[in-house]
Amino acid sequence: MRYRIILLLPLLLGACAAGNPWMHPQLPKDQWSRDYSACRRSADRDSGYRDDGRDSYSPTREYERAQAKRIYDSGLNACMRSLGYFPVPQK
Repeated sequence: MRYRIILLLPLLLGACAAGNPWMHPQLPKDQWSRDYSACRRSADRDSGYRDDGRDSYSPTREYERAQAKRIYDSGLNACMRSLGYFPVPQK
């Protein structure tokens, strides 16, 4: 049991340290969650990928997921930057 706790401790600490990946020098911190949610919804809508619920592997589906993820990430980044946020440097 003790070994499991020791193995899980770095994961738990990493999850707590992740926090907010974006900063805005002039907005209050509570504004971040609203802006981030709005940008996530917009990026999700723009990525256009919808999983049809089938669990079987398909190279085409994996390619579409990867493309949608790139579009999603790009849209999210563009939206946050347009609102004046910038990424927090990773340590």
